[in-house]
Amino acid sequence: MNRKRNRSDQPSCVLICGNTSFMDEEILQLIAEYYQVVLVGDKEVTEELSVCRSKKVSVYSENMISENFKRIMYSYSPDVVWYFSGHVDGNQGIQNESMMIEELIRDCGIYEVSKLIYISSVESLNYKLIKNEDSIGKKHYLSEESFVCAQSEKLVTFLSAQNNVKSVTVRIPHIFKKYNVNNWLGRLFGDVSQNKQPVKLPFNEKERVDFISLRNLTELLLDITEESMDYGGSYTALSGFRHTYKELGDILSKCESQTTIEYDEQQFFDLVLNEREEALRLKKEYGFVPVEDVFPEIIEAYYRYKDKAVKRKGYIEKLKELYEKVSNELFMVGELIIFFIIVQYLLKYTTNNVYFRFIDLRLFFVVVLGCAHGMFAGILAGVMQCLSLIHAYIETGVTGSMLFYNTDYWLPFAIYLMTGAITGYMVTSKNQKLKFEEEEVKTLEGKYQFLNDVYLSVINNKQEYKKQILGYQDSFGKIFEAVERLDSSMPADIFMNGVETLEDILTNHSIAIYTIDENQNYARLVACSREMSEKLSKSLNVRSFSRVYDVISGQETWKNTEFTDGLPMYAFGITENGKVRLMISVYDAEADQMSQYYINLFTILCNLIRISFIRALEYQTVIEDEKYYPETVVLRPEYFEKELESQRKMSDAGLASYVLLSLDTGDIKETGRKLEKQIRNTDMVGDDRQGKHYLLLTQINRTILGRIGERLSDNDIKYEILEGM
Repeated sequence: MNRKRNRSDQPSCVLICGNTSFMDEEILQLIAEYYQVVLVGDKEVTEELSVCRSKKVSVYSENMISENFKRIMYSYSPDVVWYFSGHVDGNQGIQNESMMIEELIRDCGIYEVSKLIYISSVESLNYKLIKNEDSIGKKHYLSEESFVCAQSEKLVTFLSAQNNVKSVTVRIPHIFKKYNVNNWLGRLFGDVSQNKQPVKLPFNEKERVDFISLRNLTELLLDITEESMDYGGSYTALSGFRHTYKELGDILSKCESQTTIEYDEQQFFDLVLNEREEALRLKKEYGFVPVEDVFPEIIEAYYRYKDKAVKRKGYIEKLKELYEKVSNELFMVGELIIFFIIVQYLLKYTTNNVYFRFIDLRLFFVVVLGCAHGMFAGILAGVMQCLSLIHAYIETGVTGSMLFYNTDYWLPFAIYLMTGAITGYMVTSKNQKLKFEEEEVKTLEGKYQFLNDVYLSVINNKQEYKKQILGYQDSFGKIFEAVERLDSSMPADIFMNGVETLEDILTNHSIAIYTIDENQNYARLVACSREMSEKLSKSLNVRSFSRVYDVISGQETWKNTEFTDGLPMYAFGITENGKVRLMISVYDAEADQMSQYYINLFTILCNLIRISFIRALEYQTVIEDEKYYPETVVLRPEYFEKELESQRKMSDAGLASYVLLSLDTGDIKETGRKLEKQIRNTDMVGDDRQGKHYLLLTQINRTILGRIGERLSDNDIKYEILEGM
């Protein structure tokens, strides 16, 4: 996907909110190639996406009704908002979604958001029209979810008009992505992998089921985001491929052999949708054409799901989980029982011992348990020691009636229970207070962390914008100077000045310029940065960089977003009559040179070179008859001297290399005819004012010189190296 982002009215920041569980790191990276991305979602989703490596992606876990969300809107001032409805992909909606939508659209109006894209579900079309006596159709919705989904779309349209916010509603079918976990297909995969029988599908087996890939959907949303001349409205984006629930059921059955499928009898009333017309509307308005049929990939996606989401837990992991759940209670009960047994054992030997007459082990037990585990453990310990004391009294001959009616026996029981309750209460109160303080500290840390993240992000944006503004102010003089330097009728001078101009303005020293032959088979290096002269190949087969060629031949700027080795980071093609004549490349780029501003600057400079180069070609075509001897490719002296002087300048600047050969031949026309197919399209044959004949080889090395020398010898042409290399 290659987009031109040269217009000043293009958005720079996109806010993604709502049901963001479909998003993954790969898609966020894709969006970040074009825009600053701010994602606001649930804590579970944001924790997973917070590992995104791009500096242009900011992830926050905030409620859309909270003040923090308003601060995010104020700080980032997003140009476009993507809101994913809670009904997307068969979900049942989000709690308080109507309130969230209302607050969101109000904020969009306050902070001047240019466009709100509301992603809804095709479930809103699940109705049939029932005509009454006045021939007015009344919509009969098949389910409550369909009705609520449709009403949410109407609410968005109404509130957008009220708050003067342009809104685009996009209805989509089920979502398919690389790792299907938090979506409808992922839930089906879960039922299949867990052997839930039968796996239930919500519609009749003859009904249509449709999927749109998350990448395709993102392409569409980017197209809608980029389009500034639309008027809003609602669209339905389908894959364009017709599949049924029966086909889906058969595929799920192949995933696990024991799987059985059960279909519902209800039907989907989709007669109100003209699919062809909807597809044409999307193509006309946004240039969107769906290309992916995901059905053949479902089985492979299931196995990816099993590898990622259904990893079987070992015994050690299960024991750890059990330990985390019951560790505190288990330790308390264990200590209570073991300590109680020890105390009971000691009481047998200390009761009648004179040294332990003033030591109450039972009271000691109650105090220790109350202080260690709180009020519940303290009272329980007191009760256990009361029972122990009752047992001791009975063994000494005290009856139950004596214990009940004689108040002298009540005092130890009261002391045990009160001691357990008081010590336990003090510890529990202290623990609860400490827990409350810790939670308050965490809350404050979260608030300060949030504000700090927003502050740092705003500072970074400020620095970047300041740098761009300063560069923009200074660029007028630089661009004027570049135009003057490129004003030449000699292509070689344009190549030299073009490399120097790009190095100066882009502050980059990995520039290369290649010419491409008439048949579009080979690219020849004509000029490059001094640092790249030994690294770059002098000649390239177009097939070796076909991905780059396909992009630049469409007059777009190539961006190596996948960091493929051997390919330039940026490339621009200069075309004439539908063929690429020149390829300008930047091979290496620093981290701060991977912004949209840098790409736009590179594209502008390449267009300046294009204008000068095309003008020079046109001039060279006009003077071709006086430039060459009749019916030959041999340059006349005055033009050959200009070409030689240009090559000398480029060589002195370290931008190119050349070799000048003196040819020992009498008939230059015959020699030119022989050499026409033996030399490269960048090499030149000419003579001087004394009638001596020469061959000028550009961007040469010893290997290429050896090959050309063999060709000259094979054609009985003697030569001598005069200068170069």
